[in-house]
Amino acid sequence: LGTEFGLYVTLDGGANWLKWEHGFPTASAMALVVHPREHDLVIGTHGRAVYIIDDIRPLRTISAATLAEPIHLFEIPDAIQYETNQSSGEGSPGHVEFRGENRPYGARISFSLNAEDLPRPGEMQAQQTGFGRGFGGGQQGAPGQRRRGPQVTVEISDADGEVIRTFRSPAHLGVNRITWNLRRDGFRRPSAGQQQQGFLPSGPDVLPGTYRVKVSYGDHEATGSVNVLPDPRYDIPIADREAKLAAIMYAGSLQEVVADAVERIRSTRTEVEAVLTKVRQGRQAGEPSELAEAGRQLNSALTDLEKKFWSPPGSGGQRVVRTDNVARLISRAYGSLGSTWDAPTQAQHYRLQQAEAMLQESLDEFNRLFAEDVTQFITQVEGAGLSFVQPKEPLTMPPR
Repeated sequence: LGTEFGLYVTLDGGANWLKWEHGFPTASAMALVVHPREHDLVIGTHGRAVYIIDDIRPLRTISAATLAEPIHLFEIPDAIQYETNQSSGEGSPGHVEFRGENRPYGARISFSLNAEDLPRPGEMQAQQTGFGRGFGGGQQGAPGQRRRGPQVTVEISDADGEVIRTFRSPAHLGVNRITWNLRRDGFRRPSAGQQQQGFLPSGPDVLPGTYRVKVSYGDHEATGSVNVLPDPRYDIPIADREAKLAAIMYAGSLQEVVADAVERIRSTRTEVEAVLTKVRQGRQAGEPSELAEAGRQLNSALTDLEKKFWSPPGSGGQRVVRTDNVARLISRAYGSLGSTWDAPTQAQHYRLQQAEAMLQESLDEFNRLFAEDVTQFITQVEGAGLSFVQPKEPLTMPPR
């Protein structure tokens, strides 16, 4: 209901009215229209701009019984994949050009929560990324370990029941809305420290189809489904999109082998440093040690090997000419493959083959060093009465 002094909604057929204060001021709201396709509520204020509340269908189905449920998932509208181009005008206009804010890209997931530990919408500081309109609150699918406060966990499954995307999002009491960006889980990357725990970043676009959505909070969960539709402006056969996704997934699996190799190299080097520390503590100052010299040589070899897989932080800074490593070649292939939805091109196949060949060459050297040099060092360490973590199985190329 639009009045001269604000917008009001009712949940009981008009017996009681609540003032709508999520992103809409106290202003004239007497010019209302609902978009017939998008179900957006458009509000004309005759002097204080035009406001849009995205997709009000959940408000039409909400009730006191719905809000009393621990968690309730509203029907998820179809999500359309689309490509966006650079807008006309300046690239970075700042406040020179005014443009209305578009709704977030992806599937809009609306749900209500009812739990004693949940803050009210006004009590939590919304770290919004394009959620100024709509129901106020929610975050796009991003790793949840960076967020504070109550969070829901969202799982997306494909038609075979495989969970392809998991992320968390801040939540509050009442109606929430978050957006899944229509992407799968991403791939592990090499890390300068320990591998990060938690959820993976977003990865490649999913294929058009029907996906199952599960939203959980505490011991309660709700499930629904969403139809992902292709960009209607392009006529790309599904076989071509499947071929492109397969190539991207293979490039991602190559990247995860690099992550495993780097993690093992760095953990082994840490073990070697621990042995060297014990050797220094157990011998007289200036006394030569064959074990210490072997450890230093092994660490040097491990460092050189690591640089073939990726560029460790602090390994040289900016250079005029960059030396190719496995991670860089994979990144080029992955980025090229992910730039379009059509079938992989010959050039993209070639880039992927380049990365594949360099990874195989580096893995051969990796496995040889661990089978020979590391094993020999372990023998020396055990001969000195010290302990060392036993090496793991050799790393292999992922299946095609």
